[in-house]
Amino acid sequence: MAAPDRIEVATALYGAWRLIRGDAGGTAYFRPGREGFWVAAWAVVLVAPAHLLTLGLHVAGRDAFGFGLEDVVRESEILVVGWFGYALLAFYVLRAFGRLKRFDGYMAAYFWTTVPLVYAETVLSLIRTADLLPDGMDRLLAIGLLMLLLWTRWFVARTGLAVNGAEASAVVFATLLFEFFVSKTLSPLL
Repeated sequence: MAAPDRIEVATALYGAWRLIRGDAGGTAYFRPGREGFWVAAWAVVLVAPAHLLTLGLHVAGRDAFGFGLEDVVRESEILVVGWFGYALLAFYVLRAFGRLKRFDGYMAAYFWTTVPLVYAETVLSLIRTADLLPDGMDRLLAIGLLMLLLWTRWFVARTGLAVNGAEASAVVFATLLFEFFVSKTLSPLL
């Protein structure tokens, strides 16, 4: 599957923005079907620079660690393992629950909404590193970003999987557990 062109990326990011704002119509901006899944999977290329910068800023705050080329390669591999590992897990779980027809749309929305959320985290990390705001304000922004992330994941699960609120909460919880497991198990920097 070829990478999406910039028009498709811009369109998909607009759809992601609409989903983040709580508009289920944002899903109409993603390519449908299995092809849409594979196109959305390319979003990892957009996520990687921001993810690595955020991680580098986090590590730079500690005196005992450095962040070199070997770390960039390893963390990029971990990101890709987590990215496609989650898709694989979602595939098997949705198949087990008889909701496999929802997989492509859910994952496309999940992948595309991840892009702006990761960049928001990077901006917050840059603000914290530059010490642009008082401690209380940057902590408040961090809590706000966490709430936005959780809400977006919940909304994407609820809309993409056509489940109720409690089931969407369970999906978010499982997603967080998976991300925590992958990052903490594989990354020596975290």
